[in-house]
Amino acid sequence: MKQYNKILIFRLSSIGDIILTSTLVRCVKTQYPDAQIDFVVKRQFSLLLTLMPEITKIHTFDAEEGFNGLLKLRKTLAKEKYDVMLDIHKNWRSLFIRNTIGASHVYRYKKHLMKRFFMIRFKIDAYHIVRPVYLRFLDVAKKIGVEYDNKQTELFIPKEIQKKVDDYIEDAGLKPHKNLIVLCPGASFSNKKWQIEKFQELAQRIIDRTKMQVILLGGSKEKTACETILNNVQGAIMSVAGVFNLAESAALLNRAQLTVANDTGMLHLSEALNVPVVGIYGPTVRQFGYFPILQKSKVAEVELACRPCTKMGMNYCPKNTFDCTQKISVDTVFELIETILPKK
Repeated sequence: MKQYNKILIFRLSSIGDIILTSTLVRCVKTQYPDAQIDFVVKRQFSLLLTLMPEITKIHTFDAEEGFNGLLKLRKTLAKEKYDVMLDIHKNWRSLFIRNTIGASHVYRYKKHLMKRFFMIRFKIDAYHIVRPVYLRFLDVAKKIGVEYDNKQTELFIPKEIQKKVDDYIEDAGLKPHKNLIVLCPGASFSNKKWQIEKFQELAQRIIDRTKMQVILLGGSKEKTACETILNNVQGAIMSVAGVFNLAESAALLNRAQLTVANDTGMLHLSEALNVPVVGIYGPTVRQFGYFPILQKSKVAEVELACRPCTKMGMNYCPKNTFDCTQKISVDTVFELIETILPKK
């Protein structure tokens, strides 16, 4: 088999998709242990790649710089003279890069756009076999001899980051090494969000019935929502919304016994640390490939004729009901939590 010395992986966003490339990165490194494996990502997500030790160099793209930023990136990448570029994004930016940096071999991710269109528009399932996205990413590298190692997604937390997060939790009065559940009430789009009132009721029920500690996790946009939950729940609960960066958020999830999250990147981040999840899925479906991977993980969803209505999410509901999330009950989510927690 031909030896490739310099391999570039291109995936700009978002959190979940970048995490789902970790299997690809690991398997490429296994096949080419001496190769330089570089990655192109948007600047705001670059910390995630520091949790993949197989990556040699991280190239960042700042979307605020527009096309000038893309030209700057192209110039940097062209100097590297890559043997292989694996385009795991397949958008106009990756098209421009792969056609201008002079990589000897280019392989592209297959998006199944028509299957997705028929599923969303006509509710016709043309997928036949549900194949998780992280395996579809891996398919791109098969032509250079990369094989699947039968392992899931995987991230590694540096000791200094783990200690920083542990110390923060302890200083707040909770115990990072025992009985911890993380709740992630945020999502990029409103039709993916379970109601704050239900997260609030769920948090109180977890504390009262399981004696677990609860930590609310999110970015700065989730700070108000998390504070609302915090202020209306009694017991061992704290919020770190807007406090931790992505690597530190991973370190927090690494301490959890389970995570409850909407269909977001935090769900995939938790699973990459081998922490099971209860995923709350509204407008999206399993066929798109973003459902949980771990055997212990569970999904809360309701069967509706209008699902799916989107792949990425939207800030409105086509029927103006938000039934796909509104009809998921606290009882359902809590019962799924109980199936994951160890029996006493």
